[in-house]
Amino acid sequence: MHMDDLDQRIDAILRPGGTMEEVPGFSHRPQQLAMAQAICRALKGDRHLIVEAPTGVGKTIAYLLPAVLFALEQHRKAIVSTHTKNLQEQLLRNDIPLCRSLLRHDFSAVTLKGRRNYLCTGRLHAALESLGGLFPESEMGELQRIAAWAATTADGDVSGLPFVPSSSVWNAVCSEPGICTAKTCGGDCFFQRAKEQARRADLLVVNHSLFFSLLPFLQTEEQFLFSNDFVIFDEAHTLEAVASEGLGRRVSRRGLIAALHRLYHPRSKRGLLAHEKRPVKTAFRGMEELVDSFFDTLMRALPALPAQRAPQGREVRQVRVKHPSIVADTLSLPLQHLLNVVQAAEERLDDEALTREVAAVRSGISSDLRTLEEFLTLGNSDHAYWVEAQPPPQENVTLCAAPFDVGRVLGPKLFGDHGPVILTSATLSIDGSMTYIQDRLGAQSADTLAVDSPFDYLRQMRVWVFEDLPEPDNPDYASHVPPAVLACIKRTHGKALVLFTSTALMRSTSEALEEELAALGIRLLIQGKELSRHALLEEFRRDVHSVLFGLESFWMGIDVPGEALEHVIITRIPFAVPTHPLVEARLEDIENRGGNPFFAYSLPEAALKLRQGAGRLIRTVADKGVVSILDTRILRRTYGKVLLDALPRCPVELITLRGDSRPLERNEW
Repeated sequence: MHMDDLDQRIDAILRPGGTMEEVPGFSHRPQQLAMAQAICRALKGDRHLIVEAPTGVGKTIAYLLPAVLFALEQHRKAIVSTHTKNLQEQLLRNDIPLCRSLLRHDFSAVTLKGRRNYLCTGRLHAALESLGGLFPESEMGELQRIAAWAATTADGDVSGLPFVPSSSVWNAVCSEPGICTAKTCGGDCFFQRAKEQARRADLLVVNHSLFFSLLPFLQTEEQFLFSNDFVIFDEAHTLEAVASEGLGRRVSRRGLIAALHRLYHPRSKRGLLAHEKRPVKTAFRGMEELVDSFFDTLMRALPALPAQRAPQGREVRQVRVKHPSIVADTLSLPLQHLLNVVQAAEERLDDEALTREVAAVRSGISSDLRTLEEFLTLGNSDHAYWVEAQPPPQENVTLCAAPFDVGRVLGPKLFGDHGPVILTSATLSIDGSMTYIQDRLGAQSADTLAVDSPFDYLRQMRVWVFEDLPEPDNPDYASHVPPAVLACIKRTHGKALVLFTSTALMRSTSEALEEELAALGIRLLIQGKELSRHALLEEFRRDVHSVLFGLESFWMGIDVPGEALEHVIITRIPFAVPTHPLVEARLEDIENRGGNPFFAYSLPEAALKLRQGAGRLIRTVADKGVVSILDTRILRRTYGKVLLDALPRCPVELITLRGDSRPLERNEW
C-alpha cells in the first residue's frame, strides 16, 4: 500500500455507505471521517496534531485506522497511550478487534503495563530457593500459591492473580530493573516476554504513567518506546497531571525503612544480608531510628499542615517547602556509610541472584538519597517541593518534588523534530482555542483541529442553575446543599450522578439525605464507603433509580448511557485547590512571568473539568437529561460566562429551592 492510498482506505471505511456501516450499530459520522483524515495528513506530513473530538465522534476508531495503516506502510510502531489500565484493556478487547475487521487486515497489537505488574519467574525461583529464608511461613505459603498460578497464567499480570498478595511478597517476585533483565531472565520471564512482544508489535497500547516513567530511559536498554515510533495520546487532558507525577520524585519514611529491612532487619534477623558476618549486620543497627528521627524532626519544623484530599479520596496533609535546609541533614552521611558497607558485602557474594537483589535495593536507596539531598537544598528551580503526611492507619511522611511547568520539560522531548505526536480528547479547547493546552504541554508547534459534536444538545440536554443558594465560601453553603441536591433528585426520581470536590461536603450531604432517599425508594451509592469504584458503577447501571455520590475520579471516564443516568448534579465549580503545593507553584510561576494566574490557569482548568463532569450525561444520540449546577458564582461572577460557554449549547434555566424556574437567555450571561 502506498502512502497516497491511506486517505482512500480511510474514506472507503468511514464515508457514507462505507465499510463502517456494515457493522451493526455503527453509522457514518462526518466528524469521525474529518478527524481520521486530519490524522492521516499529520502522519504523512510528520506534523504534530491536537484534536478535540467530543463524545460520540468515535475518536478511537478515527485514530486507530490511520495509525495502523501508517505503521504497516512505514514499518514503524504505533504507540497509543491512554489514561488508565482499564482503558488499555478496553482498547485491546473492543476497539482493536473492530479495527481489524474494518481493515480486513491482521496486525500485531499488544498492551504493556508497568513492569511491577508482571511476575518475574527468575525472582520467583530465587525467592523459593536461595532466598527462601527471607520469608516467614505465612509468606512462603503465598509464594507457593504464586508459583502454582505461574504455571497456568498466560501473561503473569498481577491483575489475574486469584488473590491479593502482600506487598512484601509481590515486591520480591515482580519485575524490577537491574534484577529482571533479558540477559538474566531470558524468554521464560513474563515481563521480558511482554517487552519483546512490545518491541515487535505494530501497535503498542500503554498508559500515560508508564509512558512518562519510560521517557527518561530513552538511551538505555529500557528503550522500546519512541525510537522510530509515533505516539497518539488519548485522554490528553490528563497529560499535564500525569507527566508532573511521572517526571517527579518521591522518598518516604515507610519506603526507606522497608528498603533497609529488605537488606537486613535487626529485630527479625531476616533480610538479603542475613547470612553476612556481624560487621555488616551491625551497620544496620539504629538506622531505622535515624530515619524516624529525621522525619519526625522535619515534621516538627514545618508549619501546621493544611488538610487536603488526594484524587483517590484518601486524606493527606501537605505543605510546600520554599526554603533550603529546613532541617539539618542527619541522614545522608549515615546512609552513604551504610551503602558503602552494603556494596562491599555485595562484591563478596557468590550467589548471582542474591547479588542482583542486593544491588537493586542498594540502587534504590541511593536514588532516595539523591532525592533527599535535592529536597533539602531545593536543587532544581523548575521544581516544586513539598511534604505529604498521611494519618493512621497508613501513616507515612513523603518528600515530593515535581516540575511545575511541564511544558518546559516536556515540550522539547515530545514536540521536537521526532514524532509525530497526536493528542486527542473530548475536552481540550477553551472558547474555541487550543492555546491553553498547547502552552501547558509545550506543544505550540502542533496543528489543531476541533470537530463538532454529533449530538443535538438543544434537544437532548438542559442546564439548571440554582440562583438562590449562597456561594461556596459562605458558612451557610454546606447546609443548603442537601435540600438543593434532594430537589434535583426528586425531579428525575434518582438516576443521578452527584459530583463533589470535597469529601467533607459529600459526607455531610449523604448523612443529611440518606433516610429521605431511602423513604423515596432511592438507593444511595457513595464513593469510598463500601464498594470499589468499578462495583459502584456496576450497581449504578443496574439500579436505574439509584443515586451515586462521587469525588474527583468520577468527573471523568464514566460512561453510563441510557436511563440509569439522566441527571448530573455539580455541587461546586471544580477549581483546583490553590494551596496545593504544585498548583501554588504553577500560579506563582505564571505571576512571575507577568501573567494573571486566575485567568491563565485556574479558570481554564475549571472550565475543562466542568465540561468533563457535564460530559458524563449525554453518551449516545438517544440520551436525554439535565445538568444541575449548585454554585451561584457561575451567575454572579464576571468569569461565569467563560464557564457557561464551556458547556454544550443547550437551554439554560434558573431555578430556586422553592421550585420556581425561568429561562436564562444568552444575552444575560
